[in-house]
Amino acid sequence: MANARFDRNPRIDADVQLLLGRFRDLLPDGRLLQHVEIESLLKLTHTSSRYRSVTDKWRRVLFEEQHLYLDGRGGRGLGFVVLTPDEMIRFANRRVRAVGRALHKAIRIIATPRPEDLTDSATRVYQARLLVVTEQVLNTHKHALLDMTKALRPAPVLPRASSE
Repeated sequence: MANARFDRNPRIDADVQLLLGRFRDLLPDGRLLQHVEIESLLKLTHTSSRYRSVTDKWRRVLFEEQHLYLDGRGGRGLGFVVLTPDEMIRFANRRVRAVGRALHKAIRIIATPRPEDLTDSATRVYQARLLVVTEQVLNTHKHALLDMTKALRPAPVLPRASSE
């Protein structure tokens, strides 16, 4: 019984229900939900791991059930911003670009060790396969991602024609 694992913590579920009850009528309108208000409701500080566990689950429930995304970074340390639909698209675009940067970095890391420096032949084979797969993923989607990123940029402002 020492190895028993709890899948759910009922106290976290209770706190999530408390937050769902308090913020029942949220709309995707860009409002800021301040940590101060959430802290007073939960009687926790926003720096505690329990606060993070509760708010992570609450945010996941809001996204899955009500299609609301709460951005923690957009609140700049003050709380969570309820993203508007347009902001959700911009947020997702930033995340996709970040994945591309992470893939580039992973490829550089994978390619750094020379195969002859690896001690295990299985690791050499795995390195080669991993490098091929990550480059294929990156190259397959690179042009589509670039096109999508360009599509979200604002249209350039053209100079006005003079009336001389």
